[in-house]
Amino acid sequence: MHETAIVTDLLGRAEAEARGDHSVIAALEFRIGALSGISPESLRQHADRIAWGMWGYSPELHIEESHDPTDPNAQGVVLVSVRLEA
Repeated sequence: MHETAIVTDLLGRAEAEARGDHSVIAALEFRIGALSGISPESLRQHADRIAWGMWGYSPELHIEESHDPTDPNAQGVVLVSVRLEA
């Protein structure tokens, strides 16, 4: 499934942000593009499962759906923000 590859990449990016700071990833915010073919439920399930495998916990997830097919990111999923805690 392409969701697995997408989510693994996004969580890797979040981990890279936290690595230098020695922080825990408390929350992640994603935006799903209108033409991505990914549902919020599927993204949440994949993110939960992959995060548990990578970190042993799943951070709080915030998922926004874009309905704009002309958005430059309409065909993908964007990691909007990472909230870190010490």
